[in-house]
Amino acid sequence: MAKSGAKIVFGTAAIARLSLEEGKAMLQICEKHGVKELDTAYVYPGSEETLNKLGATKEFILQTKAPLGSKLTQETVLDGMKTSLERLGVDSVDLLYLHAPDPTTPVEETLVAVRELYSAGKFKRFGLSNFLPEDVQKIYDIQSKAGSVLPSVFQGNYNAVSRHIETDLFPLLHKLKISFYAYSPIAGGFLVKNTAQLRVKDDAGRWGSGNPIADMYTTMYGKETLYQAVDEWAEIAKDAGISKAALAYRWITYHSALKAEYGDAVIVGASKSAQLEETLKAVDDGPLDEKIAKRASDIWEKVKDDAPLDNYHSYMKEQPLS
Repeated sequence: MAKSGAKIVFGTAAIARLSLEEGKAMLQICEKHGVKELDTAYVYPGSEETLNKLGATKEFILQTKAPLGSKLTQETVLDGMKTSLERLGVDSVDLLYLHAPDPTTPVEETLVAVRELYSAGKFKRFGLSNFLPEDVQKIYDIQSKAGSVLPSVFQGNYNAVSRHIETDLFPLLHKLKISFYAYSPIAGGFLVKNTAQLRVKDDAGRWGSGNPIADMYTTMYGKETLYQAVDEWAEIAKDAGISKAALAYRWITYHSALKAEYGDAVIVGASKSAQLEETLKAVDDGPLDEKIAKRASDIWEKVKDDAPLDNYHSYMKEQPLS
């Protein structure tokens, strides 16, 4: 019997860069493939407003995040949610995440705002993103003691070359009955590039020279062992007769530590509708050949000493708060 894969969530961080026609085409593709959940955030430029313009708020399940890059004070969280709901044109969302930790504000204060918003019916599910296991347990305990909404979803960085969380975070999430939603399943595009592009930062999309996001991804993945892994990844994909992206999406959906029974999900993004169609078709193709899947899984042992944890702890934590 084929393994049941993790569900797919559409990540809309870049949707505002597209025409409304292209954005609408993406949502139609999501409907076609049974994708019902949309991931957005306060800090994704224009994303929430664009989803409103596209009418997505009526057809899809919405998930957003508290402000990032500012202090998570009670006021900031409350004001951020008010703004997000106004942008989306809705009274409430399915899921509200804390996007990342704020070491300058006691989490107890942040959670006061979370409880206030939940009591007011502004969201149904509470999520965490980019937190360490000990912080997840602390937040869970505080919320449990308060008799309020418990975290039920964790969104984190997870892909074939970033798997540290399998050993410490995942067991905790399973114990607490928290689902895991994986962002960056192709490692920010790393797994679909070639090492010539990556080394010289030439024609490498978000990895290209002068791209404001390039510094983050280069800091996270720009190491020799990881470059070698990209070459090996290309060989595996060639032997499988599929694209490097398809290998990544099918591996994480069907052969990683994610499990459908836990409510786990993979967040996929796209810069154009044709790309999204290609991604979702690849997922629909189902599990990989067992030998191919094993070769993809085995790469982790070769890179784990140099692999990043997540976007926050491996880069953003060192950047100044606004």
